[in-house]
Amino acid sequence: MNQYLAVIDDQHDVKDPITVIQVVPGAGPYGVTRLNEDAAWVVTRLLDQISAGEVPYRVESITPKTAARIRNRRERGIDFRYSILVQDDDPTDRPVGVLREWDASRGGGTYAETFSSSNVWEHSSVRLDIERGSDISTRIVPSDSATVHRFIEAVQRR
Repeated sequence: MNQYLAVIDDQHDVKDPITVIQVVPGAGPYGVTRLNEDAAWVVTRLLDQISAGEVPYRVESITPKTAARIRNRRERGIDFRYSILVQDDDPTDRPVGVLREWDASRGGGTYAETFSSSNVWEHSSVRLDIERGSDISTRIVPSDSATVHRFIEAVQRR
């Protein structure tokens, strides 16, 4: 199970942290990510810097639910582009997944996530994989927020 840590200082507490660090057990340095201002999880050395006393921050453990609430707050100002994922050979375009993409605020590229079976948004390279000609049997079909959220609700009811 992932561990979540609120990064705090004298002006920020766990309800309004500087950022949140997510630690994926057994994933090594690539499994330590922080929530950036664009609501994306990015690889970070911040935990090491805090431990070494290089930055004046502290960490406090928080629940996954609290981390999700903080991320949801950051997501409010983001203009997501939604698509559904369908099997190449399905003429009905029945969704098998959801993709959301958004642009970095400082022009640093595009973030992409798919909604997983564990009911969370996870980093995705599906568009890049398709563009590179990888052996993937999925198509991306542009969609709207309402359609995507109906699919997500159906997945959550299962």
